[in-house]
Amino acid sequence: MGYYRNGRFQVYKDHLGYPTIGYGHLIKKGESFPNGLTDEEAEALLIKDIAIAENDYRTLNLNLPSVSRWHDFMIMMLFQVGLTKTRGFKKALQALRDGRYNDAIAEFKNSNWYRQTPNRVNEMISYVTKG
Repeated sequence: MGYYRNGRFQVYKDHLGYPTIGYGHLIKKGESFPNGLTDEEAEALLIKDIAIAENDYRTLNLNLPSVSRWHDFMIMMLFQVGLTKTRGFKKALQALRDGRYNDAIAEFKNSNWYRQTPNRVNEMISYVTKG
């Protein structure tokens, strides 16, 4: 058994036990996917989730170039943890606003997010620092 069976994405529990489907869509109250998702449906849901992350990003007032690895990092973070939890990274966000990227990295590493998903966060940090 897995999260992709018989040509469809199925509901699975993420690392914290929350019901998830497709490419990491956290299932919200009122959403139901009893028949799973086709590849096309999962991709459409991902595009919608990325658009939400992009809109949320704009509320953070980071003023990073829209074509930058740090912008991508923040979109991935918003997709993973959501706007409310991202806003909790006050020191990291201020460091990004000030261009103090090493301080931002240190703040991201000193977090529950990092302790819960160190491999993922390390990959994201590597993406922005090494390309």
